[in-house]
Amino acid sequence: MVFNAMDESFNRWGRARWMSPRSFQYACGISGILSAIFFGGAFVVAGFIPPPRAHWDAERTVQFYRDHETRIHAGSAILVISGMWYLPLTAAMSAQMRRIPNLHYVVPALQLASGAAGIFTWMMPGIILSATAYRLDRPVEITQALNELFWLSALMPWPTFLIQNWAYSYAVIVDTRPKPLFPKWIAIVNIISPVLFTPPIAMHTIHSGAFSWAGGVSFWMVGIVFLIQLVCESFCVMRAVSNESEIGEMIIDMFPTTMPQDSPSTKSAIPNSV
Repeated sequence: MVFNAMDESFNRWGRARWMSPRSFQYACGISGILSAIFFGGAFVVAGFIPPPRAHWDAERTVQFYRDHETRIHAGSAILVISGMWYLPLTAAMSAQMRRIPNLHYVVPALQLASGAAGIFTWMMPGIILSATAYRLDRPVEITQALNELFWLSALMPWPTFLIQNWAYSYAVIVDTRPKPLFPKWIAIVNIISPVLFTPPIAMHTIHSGAFSWAGGVSFWMVGIVFLIQLVCESFCVMRAVSNESEIGEMIIDMFPTTMPQDSPSTKSAIPNSV
């Protein structure tokens, strides 16, 4: 009796509008904005705005951690959680990319795989930061080394984002329909942004200046561009979701060998509902 009542309740919820596929995808799109808020908020809460300097000695670095211990504990937890929100956005982007005619399956698959790998840009730094602040009574050199590992792991791993962003840009560019699924400007954003993420690759050789982890290029420029890009992608995904047909679409020709202009049948085979 109880289980029958539970089944009936779940069935009612399953038919509710807020449980529809479109609502679920909207939630995935919004998750990108949440990821940006949590990611930026983690650094604010931890007291890393502005960041501790790379040229500080071990004693000064540890004193900074002691002065901000509670904030750093909270910030590390928020940083880990921020990565959770990136996965739904990545999945929604991949799903919407499949609606683009003549797009080979490898493109959305590459975008999805790169985004899934990129989550460690949030998770690992958060875990490392929590370990750094866990025992501040240890030798100061160990805490300094962990602090350096945190900043290097947080800002250096741009290659996965370059692959993800360029795969997404490719999909946007090859959608030559009169009403493309994504606006063309998001392709430009996703081509330029990962290029701007590359300066921290040399961060481990620099202790001060614009290219250090506390500098105007490696921290401020990269961080601001990253957050803006996340918000832009979220809005573009939600825009694409809003253009979905209520009765669904048939996705075919996932392994094309020609471009649209060479295959006139593609235009008629795949519905243009956007």
